[in-house]
Amino acid sequence: MNYCYEELVEDLSRGHEIEFSYHGEKYSISRNKDGWYLTKYNDENAQQTFKESDELLKKAKIGSKNIYLIWNEVEDISVF
Repeated sequence: MNYCYEELVEDLSRGHEIEFSYHGEKYSISRNKDGWYLTKYNDENAQQTFKESDELLKKAKIGSKNIYLIWNEVEDISVF
Protein backbone atom coordinates (compact mmCIF):
# COMPACT_ATOMS: atom_id res chain seq x y z
CA MET A 1 0.00 0.00 0.00
CA ASN A 2 1.41 3.34 -1.02
CA TYR A 3 0.20 5.52 1.85
CA CYS A 4 2.12 8.74 2.37
CA TYR A 5 2.51 10.82 5.51
CA GLU A 6 0.14 13.49 4.17
CA GLU A 7 -2.60 10.83 3.88
CA LEU A 8 -1.92 9.83 7.47
CA VAL A 9 -2.34 13.44 8.61
CA GLU A 10 -5.59 13.78 6.65
CA ASP A 11 -7.05 10.49 7.92
CA LEU A 12 -6.24 11.28 11.55
CA SER A 13 -7.80 14.74 11.21
CA ARG A 14 -10.99 12.97 10.07
CA GLY A 15 -10.93 10.70 13.13
CA HIS A 16 -9.67 7.52 11.48
CA GLU A 17 -7.48 5.06 13.35
CA ILE A 18 -4.36 3.42 11.91
CA GLU A 19 -2.48 0.16 12.43
CA PHE A 20 1.00 -0.42 11.01
CA SER A 21 4.23 -2.34 11.42
CA TYR A 22 7.66 -0.84 11.86
CA HIS A 23 10.81 -2.98 12.05
CA GLY A 24 8.76 -6.09 12.75
CA GLU A 25 6.72 -4.55 15.57
CA LYS A 26 3.02 -3.73 15.33
CA TYR A 27 1.62 -0.32 16.38
CA SER A 28 -1.69 1.47 16.42
CA ILE A 29 -2.84 5.06 16.47
CA SER A 30 -6.25 5.11 18.10
CA ARG A 31 -8.58 7.45 19.92
CA ASN A 32 -11.34 7.62 22.47
CA LYS A 33 -13.16 10.43 24.26
CA ASP A 34 -10.04 11.21 26.33
CA GLY A 35 -7.55 11.60 23.49
CA TRP A 36 -5.25 9.96 20.95
CA TYR A 37 -2.86 7.08 21.57
CA LEU A 38 0.22 5.61 19.93
CA THR A 39 0.48 2.06 21.21
CA LYS A 40 2.98 -0.71 20.60
CA TYR A 41 1.21 -4.06 20.69
CA ASN A 42 2.10 -6.46 23.50
CA ASP A 43 3.86 -3.76 25.51
CA GLU A 44 1.73 -2.07 28.19
CA ASN A 45 4.48 0.46 28.90
CA ALA A 46 4.68 1.61 25.28
CA GLN A 47 1.56 3.76 25.09
CA GLN A 48 1.81 7.49 24.47
CA THR A 49 -1.21 9.74 25.06
CA PHE A 50 -2.09 13.07 23.44
CA LYS A 51 -5.11 15.39 23.46
CA GLU A 52 -5.28 15.89 19.68
CA SER A 53 -4.07 14.04 16.58
CA ASP A 54 -1.83 16.94 15.54
CA GLU A 55 -0.11 16.83 18.94
CA LEU A 56 0.44 13.08 18.47
CA LEU A 57 1.99 13.68 15.06
CA LYS A 58 4.34 16.33 16.47
CA LYS A 59 5.37 14.62 19.71
CA ALA A 60 4.92 10.84 19.43
CA LYS A 61 8.14 8.84 19.15
CA ILE A 62 9.03 5.33 18.15
CA GLY A 63 12.44 4.77 19.60
CA SER A 64 13.99 8.21 19.38
CA LYS A 65 12.32 9.15 16.09
CA ASN A 66 9.20 11.13 15.30
CA ILE A 67 6.51 9.39 13.23
CA TYR A 68 7.28 11.69 10.30
CA LEU A 69 10.87 10.47 10.18
CA ILE A 70 9.99 6.76 10.12
CA TRP A 71 6.81 6.86 8.04
CA ASN A 72 8.50 5.87 4.77
CA GLU A 73 9.65 2.63 6.51
CA VAL A 74 6.29 1.47 7.90
CA GLU A 75 4.52 -1.56 6.43
CA ASP A 76 1.17 -3.35 6.61
CA ILE A 77 -0.85 -0.15 7.00
CA SER A 78 -4.56 -0.46 7.79
CA VAL A 79 -6.96 2.48 8.13
CA PHE A 80 -10.19 2.22 10.13
